[in-house]
This record gives sequence, C-alpha cells and structure tokens, in this order.
Amino acid sequence: SREGLSMPFESSTKTYYPPGIRAVETTANLRTRFYSLPYGDQVLSLHAIVFHFLGGFPDQCLMEDYELVALLRRRAALFVHPSDAPGGIVKERVAIIPGSPALCSPRRWQKFGVLYVTFMNSKFVNLYAGMRKMGPDDLFGLYYGREPPKRDLN
Repeated sequence: SREGLSMPFESSTKTYYPPGIRAVETTANLRTRFYSLPYGDQVLSLHAIVFHFLGGFPDQCLMEDYELVALLRRRAALFVHPSDAPGGIVKERVAIIPGSPALCSPRRWQKFGVLYVTFMNSKFVNLYAGMRKMGPDDLFGLYYGREPPKRDLN
C-alpha cells in the first residue's frame, strides 16, 4: 500500500494472519478515504499547531482517537483558507497521505478472530457515539473488565 495512513499489518514470515484480516485492512482504508473516518491504529498525523489548537488529545481513557477525529472533521468543515491554486479557496479535509504505510500489530485479531474484533469495535463505537452515549470510563470498564486508570486532573 502506498498510503501513509493505510493500515497494513506487520509483515513477517512468522506472523499468522487470521482469515478476513485483509478485508478489514481494505475496508478501513476505504472508510478513511471516502468518509474521513480514520481510527488511531491507522496513525493520525497532523501539524502541531492544529493539534494544540484542538487542545491535544482528549483526556479520556478510551475512544480518544474517535474524539480527536471528530474535532478534526468539525474544524475542517468550518475552516476555509486561501490557496495559491487557481480559484483561490481550498477546504481542509482529513485524508490519506502518500508515504510508507504505518504498521499495526495483528495480536488482538489473532487472539480473538476477525469477526469478533470487528463486531466489538463496531459495538463500542456505537455505544460511544450512538443513541446510548456511554462515556469513555464506562466503556473502559466494559472493554477491560476493570476500573479505568486514575488521572491527575490538575
């Protein structure tokens, strides 16, 4: 894959890829390309000024990548800047950038299988952003079966 934000899994002759993992990789890249919805395991790369403008990573134990992308999408929808290109205006967008691919560990997919991990990922996104609107701490408890780590709020 040529895209810098694509999600290929680590390549090794000793690595086992569960059936369906390449379909997950392809659909994640399509989701990013067509809907501007990358997740943290696809690598989020943004200019430091934009990162600080948004307030950095949201202070939450789970779904921080989802929340950061939501902030980026809202900013991109609102912000239009002049360009050197003919026509003058370019709208910001979340995009896949060219370059070497980021590598993602396949451990969770190997341990639990593609269908289970895909289902659980979708379930947690829906619990977070859907009609039930569970908070990150509650999701952390459901996901890991324990209390979220204590954070220093000072």
